[in-house]
Amino acid sequence: MGEKVRRELLAEGILSKEYPVLSEEDYLLFPVTKSYKDFEIVERNAEKRPKKYEKLKDALSGFLSESELDSVIGSFDIIGDIAIIEIPQNLAERETRIGEALLEVHSNLKTVLKKVGPMEGKYRVRKVKRIAGEDNTIATYKESGVLMRFDVSKVYFSVRLSHERQRIAELVKPKEKILALFAGVGPFPLVIAKKRKDARIVAIELNPDAVYWMKKNIEKNKAKNVVPVLGDARDVVMKKYQDFADRIIMPLPKEAHSFLDVAFAGAKEGATIHFYTFAGIEDPFGEALEKAEKAAKAAGVSVSVLTQRIARPYSADTVQVVLDLKLDK
Repeated sequence: MGEKVRRELLAEGILSKEYPVLSEEDYLLFPVTKSYKDFEIVERNAEKRPKKYEKLKDALSGFLSESELDSVIGSFDIIGDIAIIEIPQNLAERETRIGEALLEVHSNLKTVLKKVGPMEGKYRVRKVKRIAGEDNTIATYKESGVLMRFDVSKVYFSVRLSHERQRIAELVKPKEKILALFAGVGPFPLVIAKKRKDARIVAIELNPDAVYWMKKNIEKNKAKNVVPVLGDARDVVMKKYQDFADRIIMPLPKEAHSFLDVAFAGAKEGATIHFYTFAGIEDPFGEALEKAEKAAKAAGVSVSVLTQRIARPYSADTVQVVLDLKLDK
């Protein structure tokens, strides 16, 4: 009768959620705020349930000051059941409590990782350190109907570009040929492939760990129209894919401008190039367009802007922007 009675008590609004249900020999003891029907009332001592917080700020209030809370809130990403958070140096001694608070607030989380230093090395990967939960760095992440798995300690991945991936997938026309430069574990190609099964997508990535996971994700999602290629984008495009693409995607904001000549070479006449770059917040589109026009002039081509957007904030004075460029050879 336990579940039936529990639901009745809930419906009547007299089941106390502050305390747990107890089991005593053949009996279940429900915590109630008043008597109910002909059930016997007994008294027992019990510890209250741990308080469930809906916001990280609430879980850490009283533990961190207002200014410390402001430096933590919004500085984390959730990738499947893994959270990756940036802990300011002055809060390093409290990182475990902050990680535990994240686990309390987000019941789907199993692991909290802390960013350790900037992105670095040949593959622009950021080191991470576990501060709470299970010792795991392999995330399972779903976006736009695409399931992806990858090791967050060995590859770069941004959940904050999910809207961009969906936006571009909506723009792709039937039977397009697409070059996805700096493809990572495959988020842009896979989201496009999910929507446009007749597109031909070549996904080029330098990091062998990212290509390993991209191949697994292609297989998992049955994306037979995505071709993964391990190698430097410049070498691969110049050797094999000149004048190939109707659309080129360049989601490498720090260095994409130095590969614009590669994009121009790989693109057909009239192709669309999605160029991502960092820019100052005061004149982001002016800065981005200046980079694009400078590269176009050097390559002997011209570009016009179809769309310009702020893809995401990056820091207090910097944003990541995207220019959708039309190429005129």
